[in-house]
Amino acid sequence: MDPLTAVGLAGNIITFIDLSTKVVSRAKQLYESASGATLENDELESLTKNLKDLADRTRHNISQQCIQVADELLETLESVKVKGDGRTLKSAFQAAKTVWKQDNIDAIQRRLDRISKQLMDGMSMEQLEEINRRLREMAVENTRLEANRSKEINQLREDFNSAIVKLKSNVEEEPTPGAWLILSDTARRGQAYFAEQVILQSLRFSSIESRHESISKEHSNTFSWIFDQASPTKFVEWLKGEDGVYWVSGKPGSGKSTLIKFLAGHDQTKSYLEEWAGDKKLVIANFYFWNASTNQSQKSQRGLLRTILYQILRQCPELIQMAYRDQWIALASDGKVLKESRDELLTVPALLKTLGNISTSTAPETKFCFFVDGLDEYDGRPADIIELVDILKSFQNVKTCVSSRPWNEFEDHFGADSSWKLYVQDFTSRDILLYVQETLGKNSRFQQLQKGDPECPNFVWDIVYQADGVFLWVFLVTRSLLDGLTNSDRIKDLQDRLNETPKDLRDYFKLILFSTENRYRTQTARIFTIAVNTELVLPLMMYWAIDQGTPKHVFQCPVETPATEILDSRLDNMRRRLKVLSKGLLNAEHTAPKSVEDYMTGFEVTFLHRTSMLQSWSDDTFNADWEICKALGALAKMTPPANFASGGPIIGFIFHCFILHAPNVDQNPLFQADIASLLEHLQTALAPEFQKNKEILVDYATYCRSTRHFLKTDILDPDILIMVLCVRCGIFNYVSEKVVKEPKLGYKVTNHVPALVWSMNQIPGMWDDVPPSEEQELAGVPMLEFFLARGVDPNAEFNGVTEWRIILEDLMCEGAFRRDQRSKSFEGLKLLLRHGADFQQQCKLENGGHIRTAMASELLREWYDADQFGVLEDIVKRREMKKKMRHRMSKKIGHLKLWVSSKK
Repeated sequence: MDPLTAVGLAGNIITFIDLSTKVVSRAKQLYESASGATLENDELESLTKNLKDLADRTRHNISQQCIQVADELLETLESVKVKGDGRTLKSAFQAAKTVWKQDNIDAIQRRLDRISKQLMDGMSMEQLEEINRRLREMAVENTRLEANRSKEINQLREDFNSAIVKLKSNVEEEPTPGAWLILSDTARRGQAYFAEQVILQSLRFSSIESRHESISKEHSNTFSWIFDQASPTKFVEWLKGEDGVYWVSGKPGSGKSTLIKFLAGHDQTKSYLEEWAGDKKLVIANFYFWNASTNQSQKSQRGLLRTILYQILRQCPELIQMAYRDQWIALASDGKVLKESRDELLTVPALLKTLGNISTSTAPETKFCFFVDGLDEYDGRPADIIELVDILKSFQNVKTCVSSRPWNEFEDHFGADSSWKLYVQDFTSRDILLYVQETLGKNSRFQQLQKGDPECPNFVWDIVYQADGVFLWVFLVTRSLLDGLTNSDRIKDLQDRLNETPKDLRDYFKLILFSTENRYRTQTARIFTIAVNTELVLPLMMYWAIDQGTPKHVFQCPVETPATEILDSRLDNMRRRLKVLSKGLLNAEHTAPKSVEDYMTGFEVTFLHRTSMLQSWSDDTFNADWEICKALGALAKMTPPANFASGGPIIGFIFHCFILHAPNVDQNPLFQADIASLLEHLQTALAPEFQKNKEILVDYATYCRSTRHFLKTDILDPDILIMVLCVRCGIFNYVSEKVVKEPKLGYKVTNHVPALVWSMNQIPGMWDDVPPSEEQELAGVPMLEFFLARGVDPNAEFNGVTEWRIILEDLMCEGAFRRDQRSKSFEGLKLLLRHGADFQQQCKLENGGHIRTAMASELLREWYDADQFGVLEDIVKRREMKKKMRHRMSKKIGHLKLWVSSKK
């Protein structure tokens, strides 16, 4: 039985026993009873029925005995009830009958006392400590989810510990009903908070904060105009007074997303909204559509509703019981999720219904304000997202601020005659002036030009005047002028740069893109899809490999470095192709290559502006991550093995790019077989080359650490080259399937490389050099658990260290263990400790030339708060307890074997 459920049952039994002592009947109380039975008997009957229901649900051996006793007690109580309205004679008769039944009641009470003692004897202090551990973990999870339950959970733990102290102090005496009742209440509340956390986690998705975090922060002192109460935007008036929708619109690049992020988190926004809310509670939630994301939740109605619900329920967890009643009851009663599919609860209709129920039920005490950015980035018809906004508007006590480009659909619906709107470009002249003065105006070279030529134009005001409120245009032209100043451009050159920059970016992009010939449009869309989705700026040779037009190119190209004239031809042709396909939006450097590195990874292709106008030209089967992985394979086959030396630009680029894109493909069911084929091919094709250059493999396998002791052997076996790369990059599905099929290959890999260290590196907060992708984050903990389950020992020594020690010392690397990422790394540390990681491991930490020696337990206590460290400490205690139990059992078996032998 779950410890919380067991304690809840025990508390109810103690309550039942406590009330059963009041069964002694008096004629006066019998007469005063409306039903003819005593008040105590009425109360006892009700409690007995409730207890029977609870015991019936738990199906525990002791509770089955309680059910029998409860049935007998109900039958006894029923027999002494007064029937009808006559009181005087029947009271006397029933009083006598009560005495006749007293022996039965006393016997039942003695049975209940025995059951109570049996239950309490079975409820060991170890079980109570297990509950304490559960409550500590609950506090840690509450912090991770940022749920507003910290105060309640802390109080819960204080009450529980107080009851434990009381029980321990009375261990030799009779059971203490008060302490058990506190424990029962603790269990009930603990199960309720557990249910809340499970439901919150079901709403959350891994990239829920990604778009918000990626939006640039506003430049210093900008956007303050929106809080001017005399401003024609009327935004403050809307915040303070009216329900409904406020529309923020603007040209592409005018700063709409930055403004929404600024508003959603600003103290003045909250202050004015609190005036609107009055004495009601205020809840603010936000969502940022992001069409460029590979995660559908960031560009769908479902993602919007999940995010808003998650943020509401995180701030108001007391609403979870009402919003998800059936799920909450199932989780709170026995910790089990209902059979109803999680996906069914997360459909758009179901989410809308839940949100509507919350709005209706909380109308008397709560008001909501939602900020939704980028309606034009919604992955669907504008009419559909407009309809959803209207549904949100219809809910009670809800107001919504939305942003979008001024598309006709949005203009007609939110603009028209509404006074609740603003066009960003109409109000940003002062902000643009501040930005240009801070960047261009303070440039020393620009100041020299102004002083040296009295007729030097006022570039700052020219930019402000010509910008027409478009921040992106300001950024581009300012950057161009700064580049010119770096090149010692003359004033005339700077003027030409300013005048040559197109004024209307939207029209400019449409003009140049739609002038592309029809035959090139699919190729153009694919090239732009790559440029938009790549995590790193790709070199020109990568685009050449992607542009070959055959999906089999990487499998068919030879393992050799082409002659320089062939490489020159490829780069020149691809440069010309980019001009045709991108109309100048993609541009590659044009200098003479001087080395193999220049040919392979030089000539970066830069993006003038990311646009989503090309999606309809591409096709559904095109996957940018897969194309990039294939191009990386082709690049690797073109590169001489000698150029894979540690720290070299080629190995650095291939590794960084692969680690950012390959996990995405590995997590995509449509491409798992494809990437497995690619990896098998690369192993077969490259192994013979590295067999001839084995000394390169040590540097290759440990490139990102550049520390030789991170290999467990002196040299890496070329036969596991690709497997090592996949372990390092978090290609979990491929690695796990390969090792399950070929266990010896898994042993070879873990005997060569620190698989546990590398698995931990994939968890955010452990290594900052290459931030892991979302898919790689998902693979980190499973990869770690996979190798631990297959027997990899974190305490096994190699080259004088252990993997556990390396992990701990990595945590202290400067900048590698950010406070905001510790909760994710925490899960990995829990796994390691469960699988035997030494809590007393000695570590050496260097800080500013000073070397410090400390134990693992000491370091973990410093890095985590008391609750988190307590969870880690509990894991070690339970692990050691199990170890002792196994040892005792082993000794008993040994003695038994000796006894059997002696009898023979």
